[in-house]
Amino acid sequence: MTVNFAAAAQTKPVLYPKLSKTLDSLAYVDQWPMQRLFQQLPDSAGRNLVDVEKENYARHQPVLEKIVRQVGYPGFRQVGEKSAGNFWLLVQHADAHPDFQRRMLKLMLPEVKRQNASPVNYAYLTDRVATNAGQPQEYGTQVTYEGVGTPAAKAVPRSLRDPAHVNQRRAAIRMEPLEKYLDMMTKTHIEMNKPASAVQ
Repeated sequence: MTVNFAAAAQTKPVLYPKLSKTLDSLAYVDQWPMQRLFQQLPDSAGRNLVDVEKENYARHQPVLEKIVRQVGYPGFRQVGEKSAGNFWLLVQHADAHPDFQRRMLKLMLPEVKRQNASPVNYAYLTDRVATNAGQPQEYGTQVTYEGVGTPAAKAVPRSLRDPAHVNQRRAAIRMEPLEKYLDMMTKTHIEMNKPASAVQ
């Protein structure tokens, strides 16, 4: 699952403007099938959009690895807030490469401490890495759905460490309470799964 990331207009000059454009282009390609699925629109070439997503992820992986080899972790100062968010999004979708995701998590932490990367995005990647490794998550960002196909369908967090204090952890990095997040995820899931005729 993806989240909205910082998309404010970049006002300060960045170190790698060409890389910024590359990341924005990769993220557009990454998101296109998902947007079509959300809008319940078919692919004009008749392809399975879930397969297109996976193909895009696989095609982007060597590009991401090359970027990290060349410039390290591309944070706000390197590529701007929007493009740094796009890089994180691409890493978040690299589930077929868990070692790469873990490595990016380690590289991201010092950038968060330097205010050169988003702590909220770091939280999402922390949970993604934990979930992919079969471990409990910290912030509850990775969800599953109970009661799918019924009016009572709802989002619930996957395995969660110390649930009683999850909202304290979320508040520490200015995330909304978990209950509010789960409500939003439930509404999004219901919207995505409406019969096509009911979608405006």
